[in-house]
Amino acid sequence: MPRPTIAEIDLSAIAHNLRELRKLAGEKVEMIGIVKADGYGHGAIPVSWTLSAGGVKRFAVATVEEGAMLYDAQLPGSILILGAQGLVEVEAICDFGFEVVVGDLDFAARLDEVARKRRRTVDIHLKFDTGMGRVGFPVEQAMKVVRRIAELPGLSVAGVMTHFASADERAGAEFTREQIRLFTSLHQTTHAINFRIPLWHACNSGGLLQYPEARFDAVRPGIAMYGSYPSPETARPVELREAMTLKTRLAQVREVPEGATVSYGRTWTARRASQIAVLPIGYADGWNRGNSNKGHALVRGRRAPIVGRVCMDMTMLDVTDIPGVCANDEAVLLGAQGKERITVEEVATLLDTIPHVVVTSLTGRIPRMYKGGEQRK
Repeated sequence: MPRPTIAEIDLSAIAHNLRELRKLAGEKVEMIGIVKADGYGHGAIPVSWTLSAGGVKRFAVATVEEGAMLYDAQLPGSILILGAQGLVEVEAICDFGFEVVVGDLDFAARLDEVARKRRRTVDIHLKFDTGMGRVGFPVEQAMKVVRRIAELPGLSVAGVMTHFASADERAGAEFTREQIRLFTSLHQTTHAINFRIPLWHACNSGGLLQYPEARFDAVRPGIAMYGSYPSPETARPVELREAMTLKTRLAQVREVPEGATVSYGRTWTARRASQIAVLPIGYADGWNRGNSNKGHALVRGRRAPIVGRVCMDMTMLDVTDIPGVCANDEAVLLGAQGKERITVEEVATLLDTIPHVVVTSLTGRIPRMYKGGEQRK
């Protein structure tokens, strides 16, 4: 029997978000499909087919293993490996024909060596660090990097990229503009020496939504593609639709007397005789323990507060004020029920985190069910 706890993915919402973001970026700007972390918890392969149907031709993942899953799905288009790769993964990158981000000359040299041995050419995207402080070539070494890469016949430069550190925050606006200035200067410098590169890209979701001058040739919206804005401070020039609904059914409804406590640590005490509903979902499913005694689920179209500590496999609700609640009633933790809605952003704010964490934390123990779009396996 199927588990009652599921994540329902509306692929038509992702298709809608793609259209809205493309409209914002402009038709001449390439949309790179960011489907790492199993499509931000939504399912990389179904999401990728939906994006492909919408015209996306390049799919970006974090690891070679993620890329291999897309390769096996026979998606049309290019697969770009974004993550910092170790030297041990070079052979797999060459064998699969992946594009790969390069921000280290030792890695570039090893990649070139393996590519030439296999009589192949690997398409690379040079990554420059304009302020993220994580990976990438220093901007001031641009000419040294370009000259060295030009000497490696096994490599072909398909793109140049950077990554914004705080494009989704008001306080980061000045820093982001400085990153854009550095990247624009790099763009002008390479053109001046006739080092032609097909694709320049910098924007994540925050960059795309807030910095039109940074859209260049391509953009890389991640969380926005799945329907969430990256932070409460981010501008909202387009209407996005969250694609995920997380729902389950009440396993049990029980009465507890005034003064009774619920769950580990006895952190919640009934101030009256109460109806407590038990949900078969917990932190082993990725429903964060930080939701303990905070937030809500929707039952019969109304909000029921989460009470007591979230357990490994169970979460409790106080449904006293919702008439007629009984076992097997549907409960929605993310998404809409009736006229009420609980958004990913709401839960992220409650947990003092970002929407990315909420959706990518949901584990494989929760089946993903799909509706409304490309559903190839």
